Amino acid sequence: MANYIGLMSGTSLDGVDGVIIDETGRKILTQAYLPYSDKLKQSLLELTQNSKTSLENLANIDIQVAGYFADTVHLLLQQAGLEAKNIKAIGSHGQSIFHQGSKYSMQIGHGALIAEQTSITTVADFRMQDVAAGGQGAPLTPLYHQHMLSGKDGVIINLGGIANITHSFNGEVIGFDTGPANTLLDNWIKKNKGLDYDRDGIWSRSGLVNQSLLNSMLSDDYFHQEHPKSTGPEYFNLDWLSQHLNGTEPPEDVQRTLIELTVMSISANIPLGVDVYLCGGGVHNLFLFERLACQNPDNKVTLTNDLGVFVDYVEATAFGFFAQRTLAGLPSNLPSVTGAKGERVLGAIYAI
Repeated sequence: MANYIGLMSGTSLDGVDGVIIDETGRKILTQAYLPYSDKLKQSLLELTQNSKTSLENLANIDIQVAGYFADTVHLLLQQAGLEAKNIKAIGSHGQSIFHQGSKYSMQIGHGALIAEQTSITTVADFRMQDVAAGGQGAPLTPLYHQHMLSGKDGVIINLGGIANITHSFNGEVIGFDTGPANTLLDNWIKKNKGLDYDRDGIWSRSGLVNQSLLNSMLSDDYFHQEHPKSTGPEYFNLDWLSQHLNGTEPPEDVQRTLIELTVMSISANIPLGVDVYLCGGGVHNLFLFERLACQNPDNKVTLTNDLGVFVDYVEATAFGFFAQRTLAGLPSNLPSVTGAKGERVLGAIYAI
């Protein structure tokens, strides 16, 4: 039986999630998380939100990120007691640093270096083939979400830096980015309290919803666009937030209101009565979880653990699954989700 490795680092810019999966794409043999250094996190934050750098700096960060991805592979192999020869391929999403809908999408942490440092064939650069075919290049995970649901109807929501939602009904799948999940919450608490994230949503709980601020943010055109659509922290960042602030709001009220922004922008896209499964780092914000469940009383809101894939590793598992499909010549995009002109076999293969 062939095994595959999936690697992912999302828009929260915190580190690399990795899994070894079997050929069914559902069973995780082992999983690991390798956090970025504080220096690399800061470099990535500046790169994604300022969009200005030198080519030399970009190259250096690219090499550093690839090193973290390769080190995650070595950690996974050590944990599982396996060798490189036991792995058919690695599927590496890389680290997104720029995403602009159907125009361009850039992920660094290049596959060639990962392949050379691990001695394992690596599939990378999954998004640009879909973009070239007229698609958004994101989200790609709805195909894997459909696989996880095994034919059942349901909704899967990933609470990463950006939130994305998948609807799977009667074999039909749609999916899109709903807007910010953790990215604004993390950046606001970093600015005001020097913390990387709001543990359990404790700071958020201390504030009050500012309805005027909430209404202003929800009036943004993105929330009213029809899908297919995708976005990223290059749009939803502190500069975007500052456009809606008058400068007198208590910081804890802003944090509380950002929770509500995430909840409302997601909940507006959840059909009544269907089972909802949550995954991603935002699941660990207990207040965010509670607010989503409270806002959707007609839905059973639970975790993807109930589908057999642990919440923190759904996306990494998806890219291991996509690597398998790429080597088999099978498509990994859904035109109903991304808007591409057709199904495409995604990813560049760096063979060993």
